[in-house]
Amino acid sequence: MNKSNRYIGDGKEIWQELEKVGMYSNVFDDWLDLILNSLLALTDNLSRENIIQKFKENKLDGKYNDKYMEIVKKYKNDAEKGKRPMDYFVNAWVLLYKETQEKQKDIIGQIYEQKVSYGEHGQFFTPEHITEAMTKMVEPKEKEKVYDPCCGSGRFLISAFKNNPNVILRGIDIDVRCAKMCVINMFLFDCNSVITWGDSLAMEEWQKWQTGKGGYITEKLLKSY
Repeated sequence: MNKSNRYIGDGKEIWQELEKVGMYSNVFDDWLDLILNSLLALTDNLSRENIIQKFKENKLDGKYNDKYMEIVKKYKNDAEKGKRPMDYFVNAWVLLYKETQEKQKDIIGQIYEQKVSYGEHGQFFTPEHITEAMTKMVEPKEKEKVYDPCCGSGRFLISAFKNNPNVILRGIDIDVRCAKMCVINMFLFDCNSVITWGDSLAMEEWQKWQTGKGGYITEKLLKSY
């Protein structure tokens, strides 16, 4: 993890929870996968019998739950309850959900560009005041499709949604971490969207997620990788 001392405002408490996980590699990537697989597991189990009982007993099953548990097993969870790596991961997710709802901003993208990609290929996203200004100029209409061929964490799509909640959002990014952050943002903002990990210039697609109103989220693998 990048432990730069650079100060961030939004997402600061979230990052502090992730730092508590410890000196493991790929903590941010694992956090993204934990979030996505837990959401996908819930959607996957909704179509099965006894979902309420399974949820109460924390006994969801299926491939997404298996992927979630594979990540859990990578970390030592023998500390007391509340101080285990998974506790910090969950705390970070709860804080992300709360802060995103309160501020209606791309919090996860801010954390990524200032604490994860800082110094890595100079990867920074378009500032929100610019994406908001551009969407106001375009004024997407009801049920109109808004497409971003290099979506990053989804700021243009979020701004389009805030301008008109009934637009249909489409995004693609060649960086899988960006695609996953965008999907998580689409879930957090309760958007109708299809987000793809792929190369918009080469017209290649490798993985696709769909989100819908009320927390609906599905995934489709388009080719092996």
